[in-house]
Amino acid sequence: MRFGKQVVFVTGGSSGIGLATAKAFLSEGAKVAISARNLPRLRAATRSLRTFGDVLPIRGDVSKATDAQRFVLETERRLGPIDVLVNNAGIWIEKDLEAFTEAEYDRVMDINLKGTFLCSKYALPGMVKRRRGVIVNVASDSAFLGAPGSAVYGASKAGLLLMTKCMALEHARDGIRVNAICPGEVRTPMMEADARRLGLRFGEYYRRLSARIPMGRAADPDEIARSILFLASDESSFMTGAALSVDGGSTAR
Repeated sequence: MRFGKQVVFVTGGSSGIGLATAKAFLSEGAKVAISARNLPRLRAATRSLRTFGDVLPIRGDVSKATDAQRFVLETERRLGPIDVLVNNAGIWIEKDLEAFTEAEYDRVMDINLKGTFLCSKYALPGMVKRRRGVIVNVASDSAFLGAPGSAVYGASKAGLLLMTKCMALEHARDGIRVNAICPGEVRTPMMEADARRLGLRFGEYYRRLSARIPMGRAADPDEIARSILFLASDESSFMTGAALSVDGGSTAR
């Protein structure tokens, strides 16, 4: 039980990578809080997670300072001081740059980048005071790879990598480690939504997508979750400011 008695807060914890990560931490003995904007999805996730351990659901938007501060305060009041923060909440909009509206641009940046800034801002003072803590930021292989329709999303994730490095250097002497994980394609509800948007059956969409990945398949969310646990655990005790690629070889080319 690598995380016995530890408190973990996972943003965007109601589906996909976030849900798998919450489950993995619970299975390793942690007390876990999850946040999400969608209340029905948050409730469903909570029901599924409670078979694995003690989970605290908190509804809200990571891009709002009042919500981000409330996430931290409520987690620490109900579960205890936060040992691990996983900044996972994110959205994906695929459009050529000129087709983006200003509102869409702001939404991608607000959730993917500003949300990490806000949640970290409010979680860090407690970690600094206790001189221990781990932050894992969920970036993407899009931080390294250019692709049509990914200018805004990729920029948000590339910015997240540099934020990770700066945070790591700011707190390297405070007993706090900050790393990023960069998943490639993952079988999540977001992937299914992409298939519907393109008017393709999921099987056909998945076959085309997998053909572009050196390992010939997308990741399962549990595979990404295990890598997040590695970065949060003492097994990676000398890693900070790193970007760990978990992408089936996509960025190796």
